[in-house]
Amino acid sequence: MRLLPTLVVALAVSGCRQPASAPPAAVREHPNVLLVTIDTLRADHLGSYGAANASTPNLDALAKRGVQFTTALSHAPLTGPSHASILTGRTPPGHGFRNNGGFVLAPSLRTAAEDFKQAGYRTAAFVSAFPLDRRFGFNRGFDVYEDHLPRGNDRRRTPYVERHAEATTNAVLGWLAAPRTDGKTGPWFMWLHYYDPHAPYEPPADLAGRFPNDPYDGEIASVDRELSRVLKAIETRGDLGRTVVLVTADHGESLGEHGEGAHGLFVYDATIHVPWIMAGPGIGEGHVSPTVARLIDVLPTLHDYAGLPPRSDIEGRSLRPAAEGRQMNDQPSYAESLYSELELGWAPLYSWRIGGFKLIEAPRPELYDLTNDPKELTNLAEANAPRVAQLRRGLEAGLRQLTAPAGATASTDPEALQRLRSLGYLGGSSSGQGGPGKLRDPKDGVRFLPRLNRAMSAARVEPEVAIRELTAVLSEDPTLFMARRTRAVAYASAGKHDLAIADMRVLEKAGELTPEDAVVLGDNLRFAGRFDDATAVLERAARDSPAFAQPLVSLAEVQIERQRYPEAGATLERVLKLAPDFIEALRRLGDLAFLRDDMGVAGSRYARILELDSTDVPAMVKLGVVRMRTSQPAEGVRLFQSAIARDPNNGEALLYLAGALAAGGRPAEALPYFERAVAADPRSTMALNGLGLARLALGDKTRAGAAFRASLRVDPSQPEIANALGELRATAR
Repeated sequence: MRLLPTLVVALAVSGCRQPASAPPAAVREHPNVLLVTIDTLRADHLGSYGAANASTPNLDALAKRGVQFTTALSHAPLTGPSHASILTGRTPPGHGFRNNGGFVLAPSLRTAAEDFKQAGYRTAAFVSAFPLDRRFGFNRGFDVYEDHLPRGNDRRRTPYVERHAEATTNAVLGWLAAPRTDGKTGPWFMWLHYYDPHAPYEPPADLAGRFPNDPYDGEIASVDRELSRVLKAIETRGDLGRTVVLVTADHGESLGEHGEGAHGLFVYDATIHVPWIMAGPGIGEGHVSPTVARLIDVLPTLHDYAGLPPRSDIEGRSLRPAAEGRQMNDQPSYAESLYSELELGWAPLYSWRIGGFKLIEAPRPELYDLTNDPKELTNLAEANAPRVAQLRRGLEAGLRQLTAPAGATASTDPEALQRLRSLGYLGGSSSGQGGPGKLRDPKDGVRFLPRLNRAMSAARVEPEVAIRELTAVLSEDPTLFMARRTRAVAYASAGKHDLAIADMRVLEKAGELTPEDAVVLGDNLRFAGRFDDATAVLERAARDSPAFAQPLVSLAEVQIERQRYPEAGATLERVLKLAPDFIEALRRLGDLAFLRDDMGVAGSRYARILELDSTDVPAMVKLGVVRMRTSQPAEGVRLFQSAIARDPNNGEALLYLAGALAAGGRPAEALPYFERAVAADPRSTMALNGLGLARLALGDKTRAGAAFRASLRVDPSQPEIANALGELRATAR
């Protein structure tokens, strides 16, 4: 933004939905319940599940003092649909939440939190990624729903999409330690969600060193370590002995199996087989159950151990008998992925598993004998047609018994799509291959995914790499609109705005231009200096999607470029009416107030951003400048230091801290910060000039002159610097 040049700144339908266990024995008090879901966690990467190189001592210890299910199955390889199954006890066809984006939990569905709240529990949730944002309905029934995600500095992703395990743990520990002000003294139900094992795999530095070739396992080790902090805090409070802990995952990760790098496309066990570990009161030690567990069984099992009455309106069953070592017959397990259909225009996948055999319904059906072929490498569908027919009848009968509740499908929220897409989930629908009944089998399309995934990760940080990969994909399949819209992002990152505009116009002509795409188009038109065209596109997007705030934010940017500041301010106020506390609108309003020298309003805007997200470095920097301008230098220095602590290479923060120290008569302290500011942005004349002045104040005339000369090479039209350099030369004679 060039606003302020003046700133120095499954389904398990079996015909009977009653729990298989007898009603729980009477208990004197309800236990606490801690439900932990670890995103993207394969069971076979835990020590207790046989992974020799795993570093999961805390999860392994939990399994040793409790029960572990050898086979636990998810119903979808996607975060939103899978968590909906965990929290409602229903498969995706039964709860209607079929994909990340475009769906919400239907108001008619009772959730785990509502059940526990009705039973007198205090309820709290701490989630770590945008697919579980409250806008999708997951907050229902929780007294506290902590989904505040930091802005982040990952250029591959839009802001506010995830937070790391340490920060989520800190939020949990704060809640556990906070004094009760609501008068409630009963037990609590807590849902704790960690996202870290999700790609890209970037464990903390110490674990990255221990897992140089297996960063995915490093991420798992990080989560294991953070979970130990939570369990220790509960133990310190004297509550661990009366807390039922259940740890599972929403889905696994393919890690290259069947040609899939991550998850979402296929329903093989690489992404469907998840861990299930339980410990706590009433749960025996060291038992390993062979009974097949399904994520729809989580809710009724927790009900059972907590002494809540069973419900007959859910598809799952309590696994307490199996956990206690009693025999339980396996029930069918359903899984699906509509991602390939909804996002890529390919055929959807449905799976039905019972008795060691698994059917995957696809254009070319697949049948696997999981007992003898756990990696699902040998397709028996053609050789065993009777078994295929048997499983298909079960799948069809199960689906016929389910009706999705009203209200599960929501109007598409473009802002949500933008954030989900940055996590690698969404690309927008494609037109398919040849019409109904002729959709591409995902097995045939998976060859595109490595290039697509690499390109989506590289689009903002290595745009030329992304452009090359996506151009190759589009040469083979021009209808794969995910590739085209991602290439537009890469073109924009490379400064090739005309090419980005051309890709967006192709989507527009095909009727595939989403409101979010319209923002991308409008932004690139602005970058190309085509302000009238940008205004037309963004105003149309705002009219067509009146609840979507981003077109108005981008429209305000156009108005700012044209120096129509009052219009921009009015547009941004419209944003806040649509979405109070929309951070980027607050930021631009702060910038506009600064421009008109209204430090009071500017400071309040930046301060509000920090109230919403205490990690927002740009807001720290700008509030620091405001504090310097309003004679609060100590507070300004503190803010600059905080910004640098979070982002050590932030050129603005380094420059302003250096300037503040120099202005306070501390040139020796300022000098290293000027040097770091120049290293962060070698073409910043302000940093070079500040460096020269600091060196001059310390008597280093030779190096001061070098800094001034470097500044003049960047911008020769600086008469004051030219004069200072001339005086240095004169005194050197």
